[in-house]
Amino acid sequence: MPNPKGHEDSIKDSRFKAAWQSGPTRTIRVPIALADATLDYARQLDKKLEPRDTADNRSGSEVDKKQSQSRDTSGSIDEVKRLKGECKRLQNIVSDMRIELYHTRRPEIELPEAADLLNRLKAKRKKSAATLADIEAILEMIEG
Repeated sequence: MPNPKGHEDSIKDSRFKAAWQSGPTRTIRVPIALADATLDYARQLDKKLEPRDTADNRSGSEVDKKQSQSRDTSGSIDEVKRLKGECKRLQNIVSDMRIELYHTRRPEIELPEAADLLNRLKAKRKKSAATLADIEAILEMIEG
């Protein structure tokens, strides 16, 4: 139910004053472990920025945006660019090594005949149920 005695002039001075200099706020979700650190960092950034009218400055030029960046942020951007370049270089090295490994062939192993292997097996394990067909199948699997 609306307040019949309330009007704009009577409540102007009692309105909530924003605690942030940077303009309107919004709710975000962050991990609990990072919440305090994120809030502290946001307050530090807010103290360094000049108060602004969000309705007039929403579409600033690139020059204005770059000038408003703090030294910490621009240093971080340079570090991220450097790390991305290093990551790309390492990915290229890994890719080259994979290609080289793929083209490198392992030496061929000379496998004995299936009958010889079956004879050796029967000599060591007389009750073995392996057959010549089993040994041939195993040799085919080994050869690839």
